[in-house]
Amino acid sequence: MPRAELKIRAESIRENVRSMCKFSGKPMIAVVKADAYGVGAVHVVSVLEKLKEVSAFAVACVEEGVELRRAGVKKKILVLGGVLKGEEKAFVEYGLTPVVSHREHLRALEGINIPIQVKYDTGMGRLGFLEEAVEDERVEGILTHLSSPLDYKYSQLQIEAFRRIAERHGRLKYVHVESSAGIVYRIPFTTHIRVGLALYGEKPMQDYPVSLKKALELRAQLISVKTLPANFGVSYSRTYVTQKPTMVGVVAFGYADGLMKSLSNKASLYYKGKAVRIIGNITMDMTMVDLTGTDAKVGDWVEIVGESQSFTDLAKLAGTIPYELMTNLSRRIHRQVREDAHNL
Repeated sequence: MPRAELKIRAESIRENVRSMCKFSGKPMIAVVKADAYGVGAVHVVSVLEKLKEVSAFAVACVEEGVELRRAGVKKKILVLGGVLKGEEKAFVEYGLTPVVSHREHLRALEGINIPIQVKYDTGMGRLGFLEEAVEDERVEGILTHLSSPLDYKYSQLQIEAFRRIAERHGRLKYVHVESSAGIVYRIPFTTHIRVGLALYGEKPMQDYPVSLKKALELRAQLISVKTLPANFGVSYSRTYVTQKPTMVGVVAFGYADGLMKSLSNKASLYYKGKAVRIIGNITMDMTMVDLTGTDAKVGDWVEIVGESQSFTDLAKLAGTIPYELMTNLSRRIHRQVREDAHNL
């Protein structure tokens, strides 16, 4: 039995897809790059592949696209990170769709007759063509990226710039910009939404207009439970010292599994729905919690993310974003897709 598990609630993910597509009135390109934000790309696409609302998947690089094809994915796969020389054969062999954002990407694809999509930089300052319109008979779609979707004024400037680009291209099969946060803009001239984080019930903003269901539960087992006396240091550097006899549990989950060390002495985990505070420094493979007042024993499960708190909640305490926590999830965490929508 694994010491740590990430349970993926399939029906909740499906409901989240349907809710976002209904809100936007458009089909979805599901972003599953970085191993589906750490959740597990093969597991996630097994849930999404049969949904009519999902038209395509998006990954960051060729290797991620190849992995999905080898896992049996049939739908379109966009490679967002461009094309480097030497990669072009893989695009053909595995039926991947390159997103080009630089002239060098086009040069790498010279003489290769496959559909391409073009990325434009309307204010992100990262990938994308600026003023130069790409004219190529292989172009089936265009896209851009909102840099600050919570900034309404700036996002509107980007949307308007993209609208002018779209007009130059004329009618295309794929025109997309709306991310998990960006779907609030309900852009009339786009054809698809392009969503990652919200698939899992993580809301990208307060007052999110789409009802989302929590789709993930991350938990780990207790490998030690004992009572320490007063004035006893806990973990490296003794950043926590007990003030009274304290029941201390050791959870088989540490910063090597994705629980950031900056959460030491700040965050809580949950035992049978009760918050149990992290005490002392989080270590590579273990985290200590105060279990005083519980009936916890070795082998019991402690919830890290689930009904009681989200990755977003933990990220706020850590001074980061949920994407960073999720993509740091270790390979040694056992991932499991569960069809039961009501019981993880």
